[in-house]
Amino acid sequence: MKKFISFLLKAAFTLALCAVILAVGLSAFRSSDYYKWYQTEAAETADFGSPHKFYFKKLNNIEKHAYNEILTQIYTMPESVEIPAIDAKQLDRVFSALLYDNPDLFFVGRKCTLSSYMLKTLCSVEYIVEKEEYESFRSELMSKAESVISSLTKPDDEWQTELEIHDYIIENCRYELDEPKLVRSSAYGALVEGRAACEGYSKAAKLLFDMAGIESALVSGDATDSDGSRSAHMWNAVKINGDFYYLDCTWDDPVNEEKKDIKIYSYFNVNHKMISETHSDFSYPFICTATAENYYVKTGSFFEKYDRSQENAVAELIAKEIDSGNWEIQLRFGSKKAYKKAVEDLIDNGRIYSVLSEADEKTNKRISLKSIGYYKDPGQLMLTLIPESK
Repeated sequence: MKKFISFLLKAAFTLALCAVILAVGLSAFRSSDYYKWYQTEAAETADFGSPHKFYFKKLNNIEKHAYNEILTQIYTMPESVEIPAIDAKQLDRVFSALLYDNPDLFFVGRKCTLSSYMLKTLCSVEYIVEKEEYESFRSELMSKAESVISSLTKPDDEWQTELEIHDYIIENCRYELDEPKLVRSSAYGALVEGRAACEGYSKAAKLLFDMAGIESALVSGDATDSDGSRSAHMWNAVKINGDFYYLDCTWDDPVNEEKKDIKIYSYFNVNHKMISETHSDFSYPFICTATAENYYVKTGSFFEKYDRSQENAVAELIAKEIDSGNWEIQLRFGSKKAYKKAVEDLIDNGRIYSVLSEADEKTNKRISLKSIGYYKDPGQLMLTLIPESK
């Protein structure tokens, strides 16, 4: 018994000694020139993944080096990657930045863990695609994305390119939360399978913007819907003709009361003031103050104020949209007062029929003057008019 107790004491002493040696070694490593180099040497953005890495810029030097070490190796799906000595909180910042910046990491899950071996710090990443499936999955994704890019009608026009990417995603993807292996939260889910949650919509948009040469980033936060429910959400910031705007493809892809998909532009190039009515707790502080590239401003369907002097402009807009084949005409207003006045005058007081009569004279297509459908969106100060043909 005494020998056994003596053995246990020796074993405990040995383990304690090893722990001390490891701690001393780690302390020595942290004071070494090698570690100091990681802290002070400027880390350039790695030539992998997205060309626009906004979240990389938020990291400190040693975190940036860790980011680059992971990104340059992760496409081979290694079991672990050696990185500079960082703690768990730093790894969380690094891993989040990687996933936000690089939408082509569709095969990566949400778990990244630290471990130590000798004096090495290793991180292990969760993969949601089997290694032998990776190449075929990536080929499918890139083939679909390249097809979208090759179909762009004016690739040198940033606004038109953004519009066509926005419309493609909305027309070809259905919102779905059920996520087998998190696929619904990836660009693969949105572009290849045609089903995605908000994260998938946003990552698909960023991937396409990257390929089209347009600066963009993912933005996360909270969103509050019309019934007051608040939940985590993701959207994009996009730089168009020199200014950043917010773009939310998910919320521009709603389903109406008849369970039919409808396409709107409520969140197409909105500034901070506009989106803050429903979105909050932004993960990246983009300065979005411009309005010139907002969809409604650009298309002449934005009304800063409203009275009967604007009826002619509304009639011309209806005629122009119908001539182009669009029978859902969206009006956006610059204030709650303007929106309320337009709804009261056009809808409640029936002035819309006078406007329709004027529009009917401006187009070769016949417009019914007996009835009209409409959607009201007081949250986004939107009024959608849906005339009928004769």
